Amino acid sequence: MRCESCGVTVDPVHAACPLCRRNLHGKDAASLAGNRWYPAYTVREEERTSSLLSKWLAFIVVTVISVSVIINVLGNRDVWWSLYLMPCVLYAWLFIRHTLMSRSHLGGKVIVQLLGLSGMLLWINVVADTNYWSTGYVIPFLMMAATFIITLICSTKKMRWREFAGYLLTLILLGFIPLLLYAVGMSHVLWTAVAAALYALLTFGGMCLLADKGFRQDIKRRLHF
Repeated sequence: MRCESCGVTVDPVHAACPLCRRNLHGKDAASLAGNRWYPAYTVREEERTSSLLSKWLAFIVVTVISVSVIINVLGNRDVWWSLYLMPCVLYAWLFIRHTLMSRSHLGGKVIVQLLGLSGMLLWINVVADTNYWSTGYVIPFLMMAATFIITLICSTKKMRWREFAGYLLTLILLGFIPLLLYAVGMSHVLWTAVAAALYALLTFGGMCLLADKGFRQDIKRRLHF
């Protein structure tokens, strides 16, 4: 429908022209009280489907954990295998829900996977009551691998340095966690902790040297100096 006053094309659901705000020909604004200035919209079916899948996924996770704990309690209590199964199921839920189904930023997905996988391995390590192999070897190398992945993505296009700046800074700070774990006695391997911290420092230096001036200014703004 066209407005006779200004000549623009107007959606028929409107009682008045959004440009000149005059009533459209042959329509009474009082009889079309339901019309709005903004066009009507409907919720996309994809979002509903994704929400339904998320609910079913959460239900399956809770069911698997509950059933495993009940079977373990009613069965053989000498081996608490359900405590090993729980972190694996939770990590699988995190992987599917946040990495595969979510539309979050790629950098955020990498960090969430790093934290989720590290937490799962640390949980299994504590339950097994063995030496801290997760904090001594696996977690430091996971942090270096996550930082390398983000750096590799940024290297494909220079403009991505600024896009991934916050995520890279987060990974650089996480690179010093193995040293903190070693200081509090949760890790007994010093060289991996030092390697993770050194790799974080080298990554930060490379960011400052290879990126453009705008990126360095963005880093200064984020770090408040």
